[in-house]
Amino acid sequence: MSAATFQLPFLKSSGLLRANRRIALAVQRKQDLAVMIVCVRGVERLCAAIGHERAGEVLDDFHGRLQGMARDGDVVERIGERKFAVLLSGLRNQGHARLAAQKIERLASETESRHIKHLDLKVTIGIASYPRHGKDATELMRLAETALLDGRRKDDTVCFYETESAQQLFTDWGLQSRLRAAIDAGDLEMHYQPKISVRTNEVVGAEALMRWDEIELGPISPEIFIELAESTGQIVDLTYFAIQRACRQVNEWRYLLPGLNIAVNITPSIIQGFEIIDVLQNATGIWNVEADALTMEITENALMSDPETSHAVLAKIREFGCRVSIDDFGTGYSSLAYLKSIPADELKIDRTFIMGMLVDTGDHKIVEHSIRIAKSFGLSVVAEGVECSQMLDELRKLGCNIAQGNFFCPAVPASEFEIFCNNPT
Repeated sequence: MSAATFQLPFLKSSGLLRANRRIALAVQRKQDLAVMIVCVRGVERLCAAIGHERAGEVLDDFHGRLQGMARDGDVVERIGERKFAVLLSGLRNQGHARLAAQKIERLASETESRHIKHLDLKVTIGIASYPRHGKDATELMRLAETALLDGRRKDDTVCFYETESAQQLFTDWGLQSRLRAAIDAGDLEMHYQPKISVRTNEVVGAEALMRWDEIELGPISPEIFIELAESTGQIVDLTYFAIQRACRQVNEWRYLLPGLNIAVNITPSIIQGFEIIDVLQNATGIWNVEADALTMEITENALMSDPETSHAVLAKIREFGCRVSIDDFGTGYSSLAYLKSIPADELKIDRTFIMGMLVDTGDHKIVEHSIRIAKSFGLSVVAEGVECSQMLDELRKLGCNIAQGNFFCPAVPASEFEIFCNNPT
């Protein structure tokens, strides 16, 4: 399975990490900014009126017009079929962000009228700003997504993030019960991002990432529903769901993609008990897959929340036959002595260091030292967030084993993952 760095025309989610990278850079430079998530409404009615192909042209036109209104320093990225991220830099106050949002609203109406009369193409815009609302790229994107949902709840075109409204959102829209229903009905979907051998450029594995396209509300950001699951005790069921789906996918790919290993993220609450061993035994038994086809990923910070219990549970996972990966390495405070003793097979360097390694000497040193430390302990090294060939070349020089990122392919549905894996270089 050789990895090509091609881009399928429908892989729009590659814009998400580009947007996150630009936000992270602005935050690093202490620049005031607003993050907008723009969602086009009425797409279903548009498709019914003019067909999917022409509706796609309308959305492409709107994307182009959004890019045309951007000032120097602004960023526009398409992060979904109907969703766009807009980063506005150098804003003096919230009023300027509102004016920009109102201009986007007019653009939507003008875009629609160029293609078909008497259909009202609307947008909802969620806004979060730095430093008022959030302190890093992930938080700002999550809060802007929350504001977007809040705007749809209130039927407002423009909605700024507010803590009180966000809490009311979960109550009014019954997200907790909707998530419960989605888990029970199997309506969540797993997407897969390839893990690429730095040496051979072959696909050697995949990370399974959960997506939720709610039947009434549309796509819900993973940051939102995973946080909701954590706060309501549903995270355990989400993890069990992910493990079952990963095993099913290994089974379906046993001939098409033989030997492919799938990684699943597990949470601190899961690692606090030995029930995960029963879950793994059940899932691998039902789908008739070998345990070594799975990797359990746990963050460095989660490990350190209860080192003794984490060590014991991970040892049992490895004893069962699954691989263990330490995720987001470099963001926690694990000691070298603990890292040496932890029962793991793989270390994943946090994407923030990978993204900054070419321009920040501190990030480069962290990446270099992490690779050296991992290799001294016999661990394989994965670099997350690889966005360009220069990053890949540098990682190759440093001796990194595996790379993962949108330079190769974003997280995509299983069918698109198959296309990627079988595309020749």
